[in-house]
Amino acid sequence: MSVFVVGLNGCRLMPTSERKARLLLKHGKASVYRKVPFTIKLNYKTGSTTQSGYLGIDTGSQHIGVSVVREDGAVLHKEEIGLRDSMSKRKLMQSRASSRRGRRHRKTRYRHPKWRPKAKRVYCEIPDRKRRHWKKKEITFTSKRPKGWLPPSLQSKTDHHIRWIKKLQDLLPEGYRLSIELGRFDPARLKDPEIHGELYQKGPQYDYENVRAYVLNRDRYTCQVCGKKGGKLHVHHILYRSYGATDDPQYMATVCSDCHNTENHHQGGILYQWMQKQKKFTRGLRDATFMNILRKRLIEAFPGATFTYGNITKADRERLRLPKSHGNDATAIAIVKTGIMTVKDKEPVVYIQQVRRKKRSLHEETPRKGRKEPNRKASRYDKNTKAVTVTKRKNKKKISITGCLFDRVELNGKKGWISGFTDKSCYVKDENDQYIRTSPKYKQVSLSKLKILHHCGNWAIGARRSLGKG
Repeated sequence: MSVFVVGLNGCRLMPTSERKARLLLKHGKASVYRKVPFTIKLNYKTGSTTQSGYLGIDTGSQHIGVSVVREDGAVLHKEEIGLRDSMSKRKLMQSRASSRRGRRHRKTRYRHPKWRPKAKRVYCEIPDRKRRHWKKKEITFTSKRPKGWLPPSLQSKTDHHIRWIKKLQDLLPEGYRLSIELGRFDPARLKDPEIHGELYQKGPQYDYENVRAYVLNRDRYTCQVCGKKGGKLHVHHILYRSYGATDDPQYMATVCSDCHNTENHHQGGILYQWMQKQKKFTRGLRDATFMNILRKRLIEAFPGATFTYGNITKADRERLRLPKSHGNDATAIAIVKTGIMTVKDKEPVVYIQQVRRKKRSLHEETPRKGRKEPNRKASRYDKNTKAVTVTKRKNKKKISITGCLFDRVELNGKKGWISGFTDKSCYVKDENDQYIRTSPKYKQVSLSKLKILHHCGNWAIGARRSLGKG
């Protein structure tokens, strides 16, 4: 793995090898400048001669591939960055929302209505002709969102793409060309490959009032479970709302009120079996929509970059005889339109996974049994702790060790991440989501036995999958 280098005066120099960076740090000739990606800063004056190269970015809704290639085709650095999954964030938001609703119900406090009336009464100092000070003022429902507004989930992913590109540009010498792969999708054609012309304006729900009316008419007002016709009918989401189902009529069915019960929704029920059979279609067109949005934002943010598309990247990667991965795709993107026919790729891939900012759980959402006094101070209990500090003796000296959630640690030669706390102990999981233990009987590990390798803020180094609950 190559290490980025910054000069004493802040100028960006050519990346160096791990061995040389380790020696410079050992002899005090350099200091750690940044940990993600790992960068050192020289403590002595040196020349600023650099070579030109290429920076390739493989964009995506779940992963970002990064590759730095020198002018002669040698790969200097490769990264695969994993972003947070939309469904894991949605489940966390839903659980917090349900807790908030329960808290509001218990406290019975007044909250302003979400939907405002059409007019409100406003007091005016100057009365009208009839000497009335109170007047009615109309309220418009025009959106106050600024131009270019995006939902927070899409905005965060777009910002992460732009931030990572700018972060890498700030570490590489000037003269490195930026190449970005974009995605352009036609959602209507993804649903129906034969669509053309005016059929774009006439979807499957053409001439129907709404989705519900279309589904009921398509199923002829007949329950698809028992065959009962008429009565109280429900339009059931086959993929379940909790699993990210949308209002796509293809994955909706008519079910009567007798069959649309709790038993059929749970494991073993007919509705649950429907969901299991169609589970592979849960992603829908969410990713395609995001890639269309991201394309416009990246073109605006980096007008001087070289842009390419997935079909060109696939042909270039196969020509270079590289296996399919986000890092190798980024290598093919970096050398697009350069004439380079072969690459020297011996660099290991650096895996980085986005995690949430510590454990933002409520202060004792579910009260514990046996509590003698209510939790009036809203203090966290042990399992909701986001950091623990312990003191141990080493060479007759007291040393404090602080472990935070998702920190990368080492235990008995095995590396993993802290997944939770209990009192002065913690739980450690490896990359296969298995607990690392010191005893076969207990999962807990004392913090004093751990070696903290890296304090992870929002990005976990070395993780190939999401850690914890999103």
